[in-house]
Amino acid sequence: MHFNKPPTTIDEQIALLIERGMQGDDALMRRWLETVGYYRLSAYWLPFEVPPADGQTRSKQFAPGLQFDTIVDIYVFDRKLRLLVMEAIERIEIALRSRWTNRLALAHGSHAHLDVSVFQSGYDHIGLLSALANRAKDSNEVFVEHYRRKYSAPFMPPIWIVTELMTFGELSRWFAATRDPKIRGAVARDLGLPSREVLEGTLQLLAYIRNICAHHGRLWNRHTVKRLPYIKRFRDDLVIGQVKTESGIQNQPANQIYNALVALIHMLRHQSADTTFPGRVADLIKTRSAANQRAMGFPDNWETRPCWQG
Repeated sequence: MHFNKPPTTIDEQIALLIERGMQGDDALMRRWLETVGYYRLSAYWLPFEVPPADGQTRSKQFAPGLQFDTIVDIYVFDRKLRLLVMEAIERIEIALRSRWTNRLALAHGSHAHLDVSVFQSGYDHIGLLSALANRAKDSNEVFVEHYRRKYSAPFMPPIWIVTELMTFGELSRWFAATRDPKIRGAVARDLGLPSREVLEGTLQLLAYIRNICAHHGRLWNRHTVKRLPYIKRFRDDLVIGQVKTESGIQNQPANQIYNALVALIHMLRHQSADTTFPGRVADLIKTRSAANQRAMGFPDNWETRPCWQG
C-alpha cells in the first residue's frame, strides 16, 4: 500500500486530538506540539485509547476525561527517568572500559587489540578493528594526537587510548569477542555479576537502553527487545514472567525497565556501597500512580524488596 497521509498543521493536530476526546488548554497543546511534536507525544497517549472493536487495530478514541496535562506529566517524568538511567549506564560503561582495558593489557600487551589471536574466531575482528582504526584516524582528541606526533608504530594507539574512542555497543562487542575466558570472568566479577555470560547479556540490554535514552526515546511502559539474563543472586528483586519459546513456556525476567533498574542498582552498589542512585530512582517512581508503576514492570511490593532498602 502506498503511503498517502498528508502533513497536518498544529491547528489541525489540536482539532484531531479534541475530536478524539482529549481535553485541555489549547495554548498548552500548541506549545507542546510545536516543541516536542505530535508523533513523539503520541507514544504517551496511545495507552489511553479505549480498546478497539473486533476487527479494528485502534479505536482512535481516548478514554473519557483524558487531560493533555496527564500526557505532559508522564512525558516529563520519562525524561527525568532517562537522565537517571543514562547516569547509571555511564558509570557501568566507564567501569567496564577501565576493568577490561587493564586486564587485557596486562595479559596481552599494550596493543592487544591488534592481535587476532586474542579474539575469538567467530567474531569479525577485522571489522571491529577497521571501525576503530577509522575512529582513531579521524579523532582530534589530545591523547590521540599526542600518540601520532610521538610514535610512528604501531599505526594505532595502545588499548587504553583506543578504548576511549569506542561506543558502548562497540565496547560490548570487543568484550564478548575476547578469547580468554579468565579475563571476561574476572571483569564480570569486577562489575558485580556472576559470570561472563551474564555480563554479556546484561551489556546487550544496557546498550539497547542507552540507545533509547540517547535518542530521547520512551522508557515508561516500554517492553524492551532485549531481556536481562536470569541472575540468581538478584532473584528476590527481579520480576519473572512466562515467555513462549521454541522449547515451550519458560520463566524469564520480564522485559520492562524495572528489571534493568534492579541490575543497575546492584552493579552500582558493587562499585560504590553508598551510591544514591536507588534512593533517587525510588523518589521519582513514588511520584507515579500504581497504574503507571505497573506499566514499567514494578511489582506492587517493590519498595520492600532488598535492592530498594537502605
